[in-house]
Amino acid sequence: MVLPIRFSLAVIVGLWLTVAMLSGVGFARAEESAAAGEARQVCSRLGCDRGVCVLLDANPGELAVALARQSELLIYLQLPSDEATDAARARADAAGLLGTKIYVEKGRWSQIHLADNLADAVVVTPAAVPLARSCRDELLRVVNPLGKVVLGGEVLQKPYPDGSDDWSHPYHGPDNNPQSADQLARAPYLTQFLAQPRYVPQPEVTVASAGRIFKAFGHITFHSREWPWLNTLAAFNGYNGTLLWKRPLEPGFMIHRNTMIATPEVLYLGDNDSCELIDTATGKQMGEIVAPEGSAGLAWKWMALEGGILYALVGKQEPRDPVVREDWNRGGWPWRPLSRGYDADAFPWGFGQTFLAVNPQTRQIVWVHNETETIDGRAVCMKNGRIYYCAHGKLVGCLDAKLGKPAWRTTDAKLLDEIGPHFRAQHPRYGYSSSSYIKCSDQAVYFAGPQRNRLVAVSSTDGRLLWSYPSGNYHLVLRDDGLYAIGSTHGSGKSLKFDPISGRVLAELPRVRGHCTRATGSIDSIFSRGLRHAGTMRTTIAEHHPQRISLMRPPCQDGVVIANGMLHWGPWMCTCNLSLVGNIGLAPAGDFPSDAAASETERLESHIETGQTIEPLAVRPGDWPTYRADNQRSGAVGVEIPSDVRLAWKYQPPGPLDPAAPITAGGLVFLSGSDGAVRALDSQDGKPRWTAYTGGPIAYPPAIGEGRLFVGSGDGWLYAFEAASGRLLWRFRCAPAERKIHCYGRLSSTWPVASGVLVDRGVVYAAAGIANYDGTHVYALDAATGAIRWQNNGSGRLGGVDQSLGVSVQGHLLLHQDRLYLAGGNVVSPAAYQIEDGRCLNAPGDEWDTKAPRGSELFVVDGKVSAFDQSLYAPKKYHPASYFALDFRQVNSGNVIIRSTGGKIARMDPNTTNEQKKNLWISEGFERVAAMALGKNAVVVAGRLPSSDPADLSRHALAALAVEDGRTIWSRSLPSMPGSWTLAVDSVGRIIVALRDGQVRCFAPTD
Repeated sequence: MVLPIRFSLAVIVGLWLTVAMLSGVGFARAEESAAAGEARQVCSRLGCDRGVCVLLDANPGELAVALARQSELLIYLQLPSDEATDAARARADAAGLLGTKIYVEKGRWSQIHLADNLADAVVVTPAAVPLARSCRDELLRVVNPLGKVVLGGEVLQKPYPDGSDDWSHPYHGPDNNPQSADQLARAPYLTQFLAQPRYVPQPEVTVASAGRIFKAFGHITFHSREWPWLNTLAAFNGYNGTLLWKRPLEPGFMIHRNTMIATPEVLYLGDNDSCELIDTATGKQMGEIVAPEGSAGLAWKWMALEGGILYALVGKQEPRDPVVREDWNRGGWPWRPLSRGYDADAFPWGFGQTFLAVNPQTRQIVWVHNETETIDGRAVCMKNGRIYYCAHGKLVGCLDAKLGKPAWRTTDAKLLDEIGPHFRAQHPRYGYSSSSYIKCSDQAVYFAGPQRNRLVAVSSTDGRLLWSYPSGNYHLVLRDDGLYAIGSTHGSGKSLKFDPISGRVLAELPRVRGHCTRATGSIDSIFSRGLRHAGTMRTTIAEHHPQRISLMRPPCQDGVVIANGMLHWGPWMCTCNLSLVGNIGLAPAGDFPSDAAASETERLESHIETGQTIEPLAVRPGDWPTYRADNQRSGAVGVEIPSDVRLAWKYQPPGPLDPAAPITAGGLVFLSGSDGAVRALDSQDGKPRWTAYTGGPIAYPPAIGEGRLFVGSGDGWLYAFEAASGRLLWRFRCAPAERKIHCYGRLSSTWPVASGVLVDRGVVYAAAGIANYDGTHVYALDAATGAIRWQNNGSGRLGGVDQSLGVSVQGHLLLHQDRLYLAGGNVVSPAAYQIEDGRCLNAPGDEWDTKAPRGSELFVVDGKVSAFDQSLYAPKKYHPASYFALDFRQVNSGNVIIRSTGGKIARMDPNTTNEQKKNLWISEGFERVAAMALGKNAVVVAGRLPSSDPADLSRHALAALAVEDGRTIWSRSLPSMPGSWTLAVDSVGRIIVALRDGQVRCFAPTD
């Protein structure tokens, strides 16, 4: 008898499950298989496979692993107990996904530890629905309007917030006035996300709609880091910076023009052949609009969308500008030569003669209007049914957009003379020749920009000249209270506020912009580049007070984009001395107290039971118990470096990670990194002794003191473990709030303990934060109990609330002459704190002239603490800044001082002054030095050797150089590049090196 198929399958499945339950391995596989099926259903319901996903369940480990493996989602778990949290972390760790795809936090569901709108999805499993249903408002708080909340069988969608605005056209709207109508993006601000890409080609164009940011990247690069984005159109989530999709653009078509428009459903993109209609959610082309017969050509020169109708200027197709794909070994980029088209004496792009109107829904042509003169696409704008345009030196005109008929046109010689000839621009002090130089309101049309010698206002009613001003290199922002003309140091040397109709000067603003970057306006501010490489300048509307946002600057061709209730800084190719680069989003902070003080009741968790003792772990002479060996970060220990070494053991972490530096003490090697785990290995054979977990990436290694291991985590907490066993003793929340953000592909607290830790005489020191405007929090805690000795919560704003100059957390701590130093970013660094009470010793200077090296590394150089170039949040590949550029490393002990810059290693003569420093010897065997460790007789160097083949696996090495004369004692190849300062030794002369991919090698003496 043949059984029905469904009965046969049921029997088979039942037998399989029975066998599985009788076998531990089988049961685990059955559980994994069930989780994989559930994950597929979840992904199908979500409709997205990337972004941040909150998963709430009492035992979420298997489902989290399955979701992470089947998608590009970052999975965030939050569990109420230490036991459940540790179990979930251990499962993710075993799967190799901890800190890359899965993040686990301890906490109640009534307060999810994420920033508002950060999550793309919240998934509550059916078993968790009864507990989570009461947290419905909290779940909706953390999800963004592009995402969903799956609450068991119910799916919730968050509405797009009232008062937010799109940035639908490259200059905000068809009028080219870069003034946002967003009511939510108000000062002060908190960092919402830091995201890739960091560096991109030029030109660049950005538009935004309904929470998505669209960026077109052009055809000109000068560093290999920009190559992956050549001729690319990309969409990003405007709430967390996640890349949603990307697609290629026509190579060599100059994109810096008004031919990209964003709507919630459709992105319109004009090119040399047509206007493409692209699905904003998927990036797939939905169709195209082609200029009709009788048009002056097929190429799209200008576009605007108003009242549901698409308007365009079209003309002859343009020759492609050759793609520039250079790879400079220095910072910066040239304004000339830039590209063949940009270098041409006459601007070659964007000219047309045919205006047309199209219904984008039906793709039917509404009207066509041909001009006899050639219209400059840079000089076309639109507002309330009128299109204003200029044929340079010939006419200024206006079209009735409803009829496609001229409303007026003028060839008045006086007006055309006032508008004047083109200035070439193409210089950092002026800007790009491809910039638009026309804006409009219902009352006037304004001509100004990098190509203009005068600012000219024309009546929008009839084209008559209203007024002019004898300088044209202004960035205009038109507001209800006046026309803001943001000037530069060249031209008038002033920033002015005009009456828009009469031209009367209403006010002179305190500051001019820095160079060419576009000025843009929010509800309460105008943003531009800060003068003298000072990051971003925010000018308040109420007081006309300039404030500095120092860590980042806007890209030249976009400025700060205001959309979806936030401020957006885009990536660029700039190598200015900036601490933060890339896709950066700031959200309104409201009344959040960025300088909030900590209390032990709120912040300290003690796990020490009465009467418990600490198992001792001796730090032996020659051990390496903290970052770069000691609190002065000398990189030196009093141990003999072996005359020869062998590979003793190697370690491979469960998953990919960025390693922090190893440390050694008491016969153990301690490893940590971006997965948030701390691992103790036996230094003799590399076998694991214990593993403990934190909730975020670890930037700097732990420090050992009095049997305790202290480590600062990206989750905003400082942890104290028993060093011998990994038992948690206490933890202290250094962050003022539990608020995770998206940070270059990871989840991190807004206030990570990114300084690492420093322990000295029974006190552990740490600093939490990223950007000074978020707040910088420096602590001294009792090493035994975690009790607060002192705290400084105000050094992020040294001049008080009216001045934005302050310390950021952009590197590690160093102790020198009873002062605590912190790498503080590109304005105040190093920051210095009184060791007794935490008072910041840096005096607030001039807000606009104060600068410092952006570097994360501190060294005591000739008795003075200095910061050096590479920033904490930089990509792994070193790129020098345009100034303060010095790739510097130093190890020192007594009279032995060894330094490296680039690949050159030299022992310095200590008896000469810094200005006349002599070398006792020089070694040039390395192309780039990653780390050094100084022993009694030799310096151990890890890095990259010179090689003509970038794929040469033997080019990475570990070598010992004699202190006496610099000769090579021995050299061993490494499988990949070592990390920055990821080198340590121990008391018996073992050498431990961590590689960039997380692998660890231990070399031991051969005798």
